[in-house]
Amino acid sequence: MIRKDFTFIIPAAGRSKRFKTKKSKIFYIYKNKTLIQHIIEKCLKFSKNIIIVSNKKNLNELKLNLIKYKNKNIKIVIQKKQKGMGDAISIAMNRVKTKFSSVIWSDQIYLNNETIKKTINFFLKKKSILCFPVYKKKLPYVYIIRDKKNKFQDIIQTREMNKNIKMGESDCGFFVFKSKIVKEKLKFLIKKKLILTKKTREIDFLKSFKFLKQTGNIDLINAKNYKDTIGINFLGDLI
Repeated sequence: MIRKDFTFIIPAAGRSKRFKTKKSKIFYIYKNKTLIQHIIEKCLKFSKNIIIVSNKKNLNELKLNLIKYKNKNIKIVIQKKQKGMGDAISIAMNRVKTKFSSVIWSDQIYLNNETIKKTINFFLKKKSILCFPVYKKKLPYVYIIRDKKNKFQDIIQTREMNKNIKMGESDCGFFVFKSKIVKEKLKFLIKKKLILTKKTREIDFLKSFKFLKQTGNIDLINAKNYKDTIGINFLGDLI
């Protein structure tokens, strides 16, 4: 199911401080491929259009990683200053020409292809503004709050609340949405400084969801299993 009407965005401009390697974690070799190559090949199963957000430091090595995909429509955009995921995605959205977009974190190598497929199909069926998979697990780093009708209400990062919850629905680092609406809303929210994190003052993509909810439906779908939620933040996260 390779679609022309979707663009997959891979934010990959982070510093990877927790990974404790000299290079960015996206260049760490795991099962004969770098982590970024694992993500690219996952995206190519679903879309002909990919945009990678990089920083200047990683640019040359990223280009080397892309040589094997030279016949594919993969673009690189530069985030000059690390201002957060919201800023990175907004920069990428300026290059998006498709009706729909997806964002996948650059370290979600265990995200199951079936979960991606189900999410895209569910999103198109429900005609949501935004849709993403969730999975209930212990001590989630990010968790979902639902309203009385069991619909999405908010998404919370535990680092913002200075406390953990024992059990909650976690996202899987994968989101699909209507390009035009999210692009315009992100620009507005960034300009008004409405989606800054409390501690680092970064522009937070996840914080935009409660504002997007005012525009239309945000739908959730159950992920296949726990592995879908695993992001590679530490070397020990590699299974």
